[in-house]
Amino acid sequence: MGATPSGVRIPPSPPNIYKAYQLDVHTMRFMTYNILDGGGNRLDLIAKVINNAHPDIITINEANGFNEDNGQKLKRLSQKTGLPYYHLALSGEYDYHVAVISKIPFKARQEVHPLMRAGIIVVVETEFGDVSICGTHLTPYSEAQRIPEIRLIIDSQKKYKNRVLMGDMNSLSSNDGYPSSMPEDFNESQLKKFTKDKILQFQVTNTINTAKYIDVAIKLRKQADKTAPTSSNQDVTHASTRLDYIFVSTNLESHIASYQVIKDELTERASDHYPVLVELS
Repeated sequence: MGATPSGVRIPPSPPNIYKAYQLDVHTMRFMTYNILDGGGNRLDLIAKVINNAHPDIITINEANGFNEDNGQKLKRLSQKTGLPYYHLALSGEYDYHVAVISKIPFKARQEVHPLMRAGIIVVVETEFGDVSICGTHLTPYSEAQRIPEIRLIIDSQKKYKNRVLMGDMNSLSSNDGYPSSMPEDFNESQLKKFTKDKILQFQVTNTINTAKYIDVAIKLRKQADKTAPTSSNQDVTHASTRLDYIFVSTNLESHIASYQVIKDELTERASDHYPVLVELS
């Protein structure tokens, strides 16, 4: 096994696994999950949430500490979820790494730099053809700082025909029906994060939407399902919003089968964000 730039070892792909996967699976399930500060003592609970959802590929935001001890936390989560392939992209500041864990081996991997948090692109072979999956966690500080980050990510993924873009965008969507008066109830942290001159900002998601991506929640009219905060929330920047997104390229639009923000007793306790799950068929 070879060491990656982040120091986490990737298990080799068993022979003919692409062919076996294509023969056995006619759907793909993508999941994104911000697990809050590396999961803390909640890692077993997070594994249960993932196992209940049965994703083929999941991107983990706030994979804090997943680079320590030769990636022991990442390996442990991989083992507990039965998703044997993984990679970790290190954060540009602090410890807010992004991990991807998969049932399917990676044909290619690319970390996106520079970002204040992290971004990773992996390519897998499926019945849809090669699919590029990007998991990212945009900076929480301001929309102005997120705009160059999302442009860099879109530019890094544009060479692929089939694209999935998912993660905690820390941004709002103009399609979600937020009232213009919403900033009146914001604290100072929320104002800085979501507004300019107390006006809600939507440039990040608008930029994604105009780059030939489909917001799956909008497509299936599920945008009213907010992804944060859960009842475990302690983050003063959180409001009742949709921050976690899954986008697919327009050529995959006809394959969209389902979208779910997973809300149950487990997800209320496992993190301050709810996981998001999309199925293509």
